[in-house]
Amino acid sequence: MAVTRNDVARAAGVSPAVVSYVLNDGPRPVSAGARARVLTAIDELGYKPDGVARYLRTGKTKSVGLVLPDLGLPYFSEFTKAISAAAYRIDHQLLIANTDWALEQERRQIAALVERRVDAMVFMSVDPSQDFASLAELGIPVVVIDRPDVAVRSAAVATEHFITVHGHENIAIVTNDLLPVVSRRRMQGWADELARHGLTTEGRSFGAPPSRAGGFEAAMRMLRQRDRPTAVFVEADAQAIGMIRAAVDLRIGVPGDLAVISSEGTELAEFAVPRLSTIQQPIARLAAGALDLALAGGPPGLRRLTDDEFHLVLRESCGCNAQEAARA
Repeated sequence: MAVTRNDVARAAGVSPAVVSYVLNDGPRPVSAGARARVLTAIDELGYKPDGVARYLRTGKTKSVGLVLPDLGLPYFSEFTKAISAAAYRIDHQLLIANTDWALEQERRQIAALVERRVDAMVFMSVDPSQDFASLAELGIPVVVIDRPDVAVRSAAVATEHFITVHGHENIAIVTNDLLPVVSRRRMQGWADELARHGLTTEGRSFGAPPSRAGGFEAAMRMLRQRDRPTAVFVEADAQAIGMIRAAVDLRIGVPGDLAVISSEGTELAEFAVPRLSTIQQPIARLAAGALDLALAGGPPGLRRLTDDEFHLVLRESCGCNAQEAARA
């Protein structure tokens, strides 16, 4: 027979209400001695709280939904790992949904998580420019992560580094075909910086899926041009890995013949050969901040995470050696 809350109360010498206060961390205070007896009884009896009963009583499931475009990509997998760890530390369960870069699937996944009574939701949309007004009607807090300024400024910083530090004039960009809104922002930063130095963008933009295969294919198109670029800003770390593979196959040296800077700053960049210079984003802090915002209390509705931090991490792929990178 399953151990009940009343069994725990009898073993601890307290009322069932006190057991409830300990399990739910309130709403009334419990003395240190009573709390210790309750926790000891729970451990000795092997009591397992009834999640359904808790939901009926409190209206909370202690679960958070996470909706992302592609869990297979390094950036999203690292974000998922970070937010999962943060949720675990506060005794919450993370329910994860993948949208495969499809808006209709995104909508269905959101609806499915609401049906499962998650207390809040965090998501990165396939289309950050869409009207999110409908999210306010879901009855739970929904955190949308979108950092438009970072996309523009980071592309400009990477492009400026190529020009002023390494003297490149023929600079390309490889964008994410599946995330056109963010790609347009990065293209704006790249193009504005080239224009500021009197350099052209014509024939220098290449779209591809955000994968190793996508980067490989884009590189094959780019590097077989007669007037091939000498530097490239790549939107995804995975694309950059595929691009380096293509350069090796074509006997094009990185960074000697082609300098590369990627945008994401995942662990993949640090262990590439050569190591990738990259726009590093504070993934762990974004994940923790999104979860905090989702569970901050207050009325349900749409909440936006605003965090404009990023860092240009200089490694070998752009032409900076270890000493130069340390000085920068």
